[in-house]
Amino acid sequence: MEEKKRVIVIGGYMVALIILGILWPGSANFIEDFSDILFARGILITDFFETGSIPAALINSGLVGIIGIALVCFSRTTMSGPTIAAVFTLAGFALFGKTPINVWPVILGVAISAFILKEHFKNLLLVAMFGTALGPVVSLIAFGLGWGYWAGVSIGVVTGIILPALATHLLHTHQGFSLYNVGFTCGFVGMYVTGYLQMQGHVPEMPLIWHEGSQLALGVVFTVYFASMVVLGWPGRKRAVKLWKLPGTLVTDFVTEQGFRPTIFNMGLVGLMGMLYIYVVGGVYNGPSLGGVFTMVGFAAFGKHVRNVWPIMAGIYIGSLISVWEAVDPGPLLAALFGTTLAPIAGRFGWLIGIFAGIVHLSVVMLVGPFHGGMNLYNNGFAGGLVGTLFIGISRWFYGFKR
Repeated sequence: MEEKKRVIVIGGYMVALIILGILWPGSANFIEDFSDILFARGILITDFFETGSIPAALINSGLVGIIGIALVCFSRTTMSGPTIAAVFTLAGFALFGKTPINVWPVILGVAISAFILKEHFKNLLLVAMFGTALGPVVSLIAFGLGWGYWAGVSIGVVTGIILPALATHLLHTHQGFSLYNVGFTCGFVGMYVTGYLQMQGHVPEMPLIWHEGSQLALGVVFTVYFASMVVLGWPGRKRAVKLWKLPGTLVTDFVTEQGFRPTIFNMGLVGLMGMLYIYVVGGVYNGPSLGGVFTMVGFAAFGKHVRNVWPIMAGIYIGSLISVWEAVDPGPLLAALFGTTLAPIAGRFGWLIGIFAGIVHLSVVMLVGPFHGGMNLYNNGFAGGLVGTLFIGISRWFYGFKR
């Protein structure tokens, strides 16, 4: 019964996105706008609010999130912290890169890998869901290079087949101190795909499609959206305090640790922190930035909480003050949201080290995008894996740290 309630609640938040899209002004041109999103290349940074429209992007987000829920139910996996994180990450990135068309080849590839290994698909479900970060590989090859849709599908399937092996291996490098381990993995895969395309004379261009309109409406609607989680989880607020004492390293399932209501309460607070950061630094609410908040919210069931995310965000903000970049620029703004992948570093070593990790993360994340040509949507996951590896390597050498 408890599992059914979790599915209903998480599913309700995905359905709410679809309803918002239907009710949002300008939804009359939905079919054309949604088509533009489906056939977009989706390379970083492609804001679906701008490529299509806000209504079409919201509906796309809800649909992709529901695909995630369907996978959880189909594989007979529980709606736990990790799967909640995966569902919200799917929905978030469906605002700027993922579509129902480009996610399924990677998922199919992971399923084939499970079949080859005679492994239950549910054991690789998280790799399949998070591995959809490589959706732009499918879209670029299918729609951007003229190679044909099935060429894109084929390469997407191949990437899915190799992802589980790489994700398992690379987890050991950062010891779980970067929460986006599959994003770290996808960075390497995207780099290899980009290298191959360059060998064929194709150099993927990383666009900057960045929506800046409808700020008041987006700010109010999604503040209410995340605040509703705080209200829903309010009865579990006292138990949520116990979550805030955990470092959050992989694998830390908050639902298993303290229950669903404290987790939802934490998710809402973390979401509001993301919304507040965007507002305070003067950023914009759009597909990529809201995608960042959605990812923070999802991982607030799986490692992030109000005490371990703020040092990373503060560090990235400080980094913007001492660099050539502004905090409101797309790169630093998204780094402050997605860079909370390093929250376990602050959770384990304290806020001061967390701030320093945020500063280092900003310098790395602004560098690595061209390595994978924008075909790994989890660019901060790639950078976070590198930074996490750096910090854990140093700590183990000088302080004899053992996980």
